[in-house]
Amino acid sequence: MKHLKMIGLALVATAAFMAFTGSASAAPTLTSPGGIEYTGTLTATGSSSLLFKATFANVTCTSSTVSGNITNNAEHATVAISTLSLSNCGSNDVTPLQNAAGNFGTLTINQKGEIFGSNSNITIVNTTTGAHCIYGTTTNTKLGTLTPSSATGGRAVMDISASLPYNAESKSSQFICGNTASWSGTYSVTTPGVLDLS
Repeated sequence: MKHLKMIGLALVATAAFMAFTGSASAAPTLTSPGGIEYTGTLTATGSSSLLFKATFANVTCTSSTVSGNITNNAEHATVAISTLSLSNCGSNDVTPLQNAAGNFGTLTINQKGEIFGSNSNITIVNTTTGAHCIYGTTTNTKLGTLTPSSATGGRAVMDISASLPYNAESKSSQFICGNTASWSGTYSVTTPGVLDLS
């Protein structure tokens, strides 16, 4: 009888341990506020000049917004981008392109705060030279890092430093456009007001 009780206690302890480790591994990546899982909309606006460096020109945009719903928030968070705009870009027309899914691609943020992009494309048309180039993310192209509210003391910040490959659908040649365009700048997360990593 004593032996059966010990087996029963061992089984209970094992089940409790498995439940604990299961809940720990399922901790959400993004929280707002105070460790509570966040599953709403993520919106960020360009808080400084955003720069695209391409072979034909350096393109600076002073206004940008990215927004989308969080569709997954487990070991990483996935944001389906429903809004992506870049404006005030000087003598350049910068236009994000919708993909076959009807959105502007996805952002993925892991628990280290690393940001990756997938299936996004941006057209840059230089009105001076006539260059018409498309650059974009493929699958999990590294875009930058997220600094959470707990570190900034205010709004979370997305720092972008990425290399976007040339898209063969460009109307100008790869020689004119270059193999890649670098993208740098800073976005401030406006929704939610507090955004942290677990």
